Amino acid sequence: MENENFNFTPQADPSGGADPFPADFTPEGPAPAGFNERFLAYVIDAFPFVAGTYLSFNAMVKGGVISYTSANEWKWKLLWIGAYLAYETILSSGGRATVGKLIMNIRVRAKDGGDLSVGRAFFRSLSYFLSSATLNLGYFMALVTPEKRALHDYVAGSRVISLRERGDLASGLVLALSWGLMAIFIGSWLNQTVLKISPAEKTQIIAAHRTISKLAKLEEIYMRREGHYTNDLKTLADMTGNVNAVRAELFKTLEPGTLAIASNGRKYVITAKARNWRKTEVEVVSRKAAPSVP
Repeated sequence: MENENFNFTPQADPSGGADPFPADFTPEGPAPAGFNERFLAYVIDAFPFVAGTYLSFNAMVKGGVISYTSANEWKWKLLWIGAYLAYETILSSGGRATVGKLIMNIRVRAKDGGDLSVGRAFFRSLSYFLSSATLNLGYFMALVTPEKRALHDYVAGSRVISLRERGDLASGLVLALSWGLMAIFIGSWLNQTVLKISPAEKTQIIAAHRTISKLAKLEEIYMRREGHYTNDLKTLADMTGNVNAVRAELFKTLEPGTLAIASNGRKYVITAKARNWRKTEVEVVSRKAAPSVP
């Protein structure tokens, strides 16, 4: 270099020495916990209580300690629900954590970032039922709200934070587990509600089966008389002496166009569909084959 005698002068502080952070500046706190990790923590915490409810009740009924009645079952469920509320209240307050939240490295905090009080923790635990009562939409609010807060968080003035950032592999595993379990629970709920046969539907199915059973009895009478079965509905109806009554019962209990009588003379199968919304199929099969004609 031609001139090695030089001086380095730092640039002047553009803030003029003033504090670069405004007086109301607060550093960003812990990241809010995501829906998936919250859901897994909830499952881990709730599972022992749900399983304990049914296993203990069934054991007590089998042991003769209590009798099985709907009232006794509800009393037992309420007892376990109370235990669950106490568990959530105690371990969600004062900086503590439930087992599920410990495993998932998340914690419940007050909205301002401090520890949740016992009163707010109890109110938050009780508000789980409010989140459930909205067809579980209260829980799914954590997917769309800015701080990933669920309905019970807004009610209790709380939020859930994550203590550790996960890698891609761990995040993918949490995602797969949470939505896999979600699919199982939704399927179970649909099976117990939408897909479950209601008492009214059961009555319709029984009526449909009773109707084709009457046709089966007519088949047996016809076989004793003629030595073989028939697939002709009109022939069977004529045997009653009141075709109109047969027609009226078929229309009342069976879905139109679904009655089918299949017979090769030695055996028969009668099928039809009940008049319920899912058109449940009913069937009657001949008990024994008619003797072959030499």
